[in-house]
Amino acid sequence: MIILYFHVCLIFTTCVSFEVISGEKLKNITIGYLTVDKVIPWQRDTQGRIISGAISYAVDLINNDTTVLPDYHIHLVWGDTKGDTITATKLLLDQWRQEAVAFFGLEDSCSVEARVSAAVNLPMISYKCADLEVSDKLKYPTFVRTFPPTTQVTNSLISLLLHYNWKRFTLILGLSHKPQTIAKKLLEQAKVYNITINGQQSYKDPHLPLTSGNPFPGIVEKTFIDTRVYVLLGDINAVVDLMTNLYDRGLLDTGEYIVIYVDLDTFDSTVPLKYFKRTADNPHQPRNGDAARSLLVVTLSPPSNPQYDKFRKAVNDYNEQPPFEFPNPFMKPKKITVYAAYLYDAVMLWAKAADNMTRSGGSIKDGRAIIKTMLGISYQSIQGVISSIDSNGDAEGNYTLLARVPYVSQHANFSMQPVGHFLIGSKLPKLSLFRDHNIDWVSGMVPLDEPVCGYRREKCIPPNVYTLEIVGGIIGGILLIVFIIILVAYRNWRYEQEIAGLSWQINTHDIKSTHTNGKVSPYVTMVNAGSTVSLNSNQSLDSRMSFTQVYIKTGTYKGQIVALKVYESKMLHINRDIKKQMKMMRDLRHMNINPFVGACVDTHNFIIVTEYCFKGSLQDILENELIKLDKMFIASMIKDVIQGMIFLHNSELMFHGNLKSSNCVVTSRWNVQVADFGLLEFRKATYKKEDEHAYNRNLFWTAPEILRNPKVFGSQKGDVYSFGLILYEIFSRLGVYCYCNMEPKDIVLNVKSVQRVEPFRPDAKYLNAEDYIVNCMKECWDEIPDNRPDFRTIAKKLHDLWRGMKRNIFDNMMAMMEAYQNNLENLVEERTEQLVEEKKKTETLLHRMLPSVSRVIADQLKRAKVVQPESFECVTIYFSDICGFTKLSAESTPLEVVDMLNDLYTCFDSIIKNYDVYKVETIGDAYMVVSGVPIRNGDNHAGEVASMSLELLRAIKKFKIRHRPEETLKLRIGMHSGPCVAGVVGLTMPRYTLFGDTVNTASRLESTGEPLQIHISDPCKQILDKLGGYTITERGFVSMKGKGELFTYWLNSENEEIRHERLRRTSQTLNFSSPATREIRQAYIPHSGQNHRSIKDSLNENYSDKDNHSDHNQSTPLMDILCESERINSSVAVPKIPIEPNDSPTTSSMKARKIFQSKLFNGVIPEEKKFRLLKGSSGSDITTERYALMSDFHDDDSDSDHMSTRHHSLGTRNNIRQPPSCAMCTLPKSTKQDKETNSYVPDRQDVESRNYYNSFGQNDNLIDPETIL
Repeated sequence: MIILYFHVCLIFTTCVSFEVISGEKLKNITIGYLTVDKVIPWQRDTQGRIISGAISYAVDLINNDTTVLPDYHIHLVWGDTKGDTITATKLLLDQWRQEAVAFFGLEDSCSVEARVSAAVNLPMISYKCADLEVSDKLKYPTFVRTFPPTTQVTNSLISLLLHYNWKRFTLILGLSHKPQTIAKKLLEQAKVYNITINGQQSYKDPHLPLTSGNPFPGIVEKTFIDTRVYVLLGDINAVVDLMTNLYDRGLLDTGEYIVIYVDLDTFDSTVPLKYFKRTADNPHQPRNGDAARSLLVVTLSPPSNPQYDKFRKAVNDYNEQPPFEFPNPFMKPKKITVYAAYLYDAVMLWAKAADNMTRSGGSIKDGRAIIKTMLGISYQSIQGVISSIDSNGDAEGNYTLLARVPYVSQHANFSMQPVGHFLIGSKLPKLSLFRDHNIDWVSGMVPLDEPVCGYRREKCIPPNVYTLEIVGGIIGGILLIVFIIILVAYRNWRYEQEIAGLSWQINTHDIKSTHTNGKVSPYVTMVNAGSTVSLNSNQSLDSRMSFTQVYIKTGTYKGQIVALKVYESKMLHINRDIKKQMKMMRDLRHMNINPFVGACVDTHNFIIVTEYCFKGSLQDILENELIKLDKMFIASMIKDVIQGMIFLHNSELMFHGNLKSSNCVVTSRWNVQVADFGLLEFRKATYKKEDEHAYNRNLFWTAPEILRNPKVFGSQKGDVYSFGLILYEIFSRLGVYCYCNMEPKDIVLNVKSVQRVEPFRPDAKYLNAEDYIVNCMKECWDEIPDNRPDFRTIAKKLHDLWRGMKRNIFDNMMAMMEAYQNNLENLVEERTEQLVEEKKKTETLLHRMLPSVSRVIADQLKRAKVVQPESFECVTIYFSDICGFTKLSAESTPLEVVDMLNDLYTCFDSIIKNYDVYKVETIGDAYMVVSGVPIRNGDNHAGEVASMSLELLRAIKKFKIRHRPEETLKLRIGMHSGPCVAGVVGLTMPRYTLFGDTVNTASRLESTGEPLQIHISDPCKQILDKLGGYTITERGFVSMKGKGELFTYWLNSENEEIRHERLRRTSQTLNFSSPATREIRQAYIPHSGQNHRSIKDSLNENYSDKDNHSDHNQSTPLMDILCESERINSSVAVPKIPIEPNDSPTTSSMKARKIFQSKLFNGVIPEEKKFRLLKGSSGSDITTERYALMSDFHDDDSDSDHMSTRHHSLGTRNNIRQPPSCAMCTLPKSTKQDKETNSYVPDRQDVESRNYYNSFGQNDNLIDPETIL
């Protein structure tokens, strides 16, 4: 101690001397230090009391160093976070208010504090924080740590694998957080460096070696065939079982297998058998040494600084000096961990960065700038190694490779010792092996990651002679060629057969035609007698252009109506080309192509058979004025013609050659199909020359270049010309040249003429069409064929015409109906969702108003059914209030009172949720809780309420009032155990309510109690004694209004271990492994209606016992019992009517009317029944009805102004026949009663109270609900 005192004096003298010599006063700066001093049971690895001296030691060195921050003197402030994030954040802000310029800490988790330090722009340097997210410099720009994160080890692990060319390995890892985090980073890096993961196996850690539940035999069994390199991430105990199982299988004998284990602790040379410690005393000890030859360990490098022992001693000394002054009663030096070095390095690293900042003219308080100067720098650690800070602010870890080396001791002849270390590089650290320690490989050479012949010897299959395979291949090839030749020959033969007429030729006798008399006969016998349908109605044309009507004959073929076009056989010759065309026409299938069914050939006629379209031709529809065509119809027709022509131009036919409106037919679904295509030579040869007028008119749609060259039968550009005229015809609906006063022959000559300056075309100025349609029309009939667009281009130009439409008119109509239907469905679905959402809100509100177990009760309320009350043999009720609340409320604003009560009840609610209790209600400062209701829990209800009360008492002592933090609230608590009745009161706003004398007694115990005390009754005390673990002292006899003298007790404390043991036994009884909770036992509670007496039954028994009623001279309590509401039989829910004994008839009638005019009875009780009820059978008003709902108000002589409303309690212990109760819940008979009313009645309170005051009288007359019905 003398040497220590001398050392401190020397430092102080040096500092003072420096200030005097320099002649300048140093600037004081403050740095903050956050650590964990008080050890929390689940935080065993706290370092506060061990390493804190390192920071004060570093601060003294900096203050005495004239080269680092020479103009500043550092002052250290520190705080104990106790491992709590909220506490740590508060301490950090306190240090910031003390003008701290840097923070050092924290342990384990620091992400929240790092964000706070970034908010105030001050650097935070951690020595033990393991959070991975703080490496993100975009979110944590002022954070750096000298403690390397656990994922840093993956760099050294990848370097080791690459050093020995191990490109394949199997990963075994524990399920805890650290192995999983390291594994995730390892898998990412393995993918970058093209390293393959053969497999991944997990086990539950921590793991106990050599136990029955050992997972490693199964892991080895699954993986040993397809791997040679294992990487193990987990606890040390896992190494024992893995190496033992590999050794027992004989897998380590040949040296083919290697295990790499990652140890996150610093290597300690004093523990040579660390990795085999558990089995070193095993009789089969030699196998441990042999197995160790196949083990490599990557671990943190030990300190190499020769002065490190002096550093440890200095840390121990400074731990006992200010500002820490940690006690060391035995004067025994503590074992200083490596975190002291990290803390020392953090302070030194910051000091150098701050010095550089001040010398360059920067601010020492600019945290972002200081941290930026620290990124990417290397520094000499107190451990003696060279470390660096990467771009993420993380320190690069210094790792060492351990292997088995000879080591003679009394326990074993081997140990794991360093054989190399990893030198920090730009990307990956480089493995540098020590010359004096070589790795003792089992086979004398480095194991391979994959055997030469592969894991399953698939790479060493001996070569075979493939003679049979070659011969078989040749024979197979010959057979394949022969098969192809036969297949081609068969296809050609079949094609010739199809051309010859097997696919298109139809027997004439298969086509039937219907006579006008209804008889069916072969068509060949009555070519001129068949049915005819007009395909061209010329009556709508100008009267001078009277053309002969063209009729199409129809018949039936295989039950289908077909169109027939008849030619004379003597006028044509059916050659091979015509047959090929018919075969091609037979194969064409498209929704806008009129299907070619076939042809009939005989000696007299040649008949072309096509599918019949019931709506006629497009020309018929356009010239029929009775058919109104809107934009949708027109657009659909134009689109159908374009789609059909696109398909036809892409087929083998190449073009139509005779496209006109009469050759576009319309199906029953209003789908336009292109017809009369192909066989152009055949058709032209059969034209009748004698009808020149019709012949020239049919040439209106023919392109001028085809008119000039009769040898040309058609072209694709000619079809575009024809479509342009059809487009004109659709929009004019008066024919092609409707505005031209010329004969058809003259029109054809003008179109054909090449001497005209302007080509002769229909006049489009009178068309009712958009400009883009007219322009497209003119482009189609351009004189130069190459200037005409193809049909795909036309479709694009007219795309706006059918935007948003379906393929045909019928589909468009269906789409409109579907859209309307979907709109209705969406509307219904939206309204249904809103209804369901509102229903959920209503159910949620209803469930919150009732206990969690009472979901059945809530469903009954929703269905307007009766909720039967339930009696409980023994429960414990808790009442509490705040002493001096009235005075405090008077001195505070209403908002301050609301905030205080909100904070208080939020605190209380967070506590009671950990107990098997149900909060009945809170009114003002009053708080009422019950246990054993609605879930019976044996005798545990008293223990649950008692333990809860003690915790509430502890919480109230720490509770801080926002607007008056210097004052402490004084909670007064009363508890009583006994029987009660519980049920739901009301339908509009239902409440789960308790009734019975137990409620009154509990309230009296609270009102006669003392501040910060728990006042309990004798029945409650007896149950607690039975449960055990509670410290209770006698208070003595206490006078209670309406109860007389009762002997009561104070509840002082409890033994929590006994309570936990009791809960554990309860859980085992229910076959649960965890302590029983309210939710777990909920499923085991019988239905509330089973084996329990209802309030109504108890009342009926009391009503029938008139002698008992008169002897006791007590008022008969009236319950708000609701009968089941059934509208069908006029059964309604009716409460008893409250009427005072002194009320006049008028007042009584007004009260009764007020109840029956409420929303509960609107539309339910007929008016005549209400009248009979209010007037009675004799017509006089009811004056003697009593209302038995009592209100128990605050009764405190020391605070008479306080009028905290109490919970409604019904009746007294003599009013309702209680169920048999246990001995522990029997309340001693009171020695005093109210002298005036001879009943237990609370005092009358101010009208402002929210409860009604109704005293009990004598000779009460009851109105039974059934009398109303």
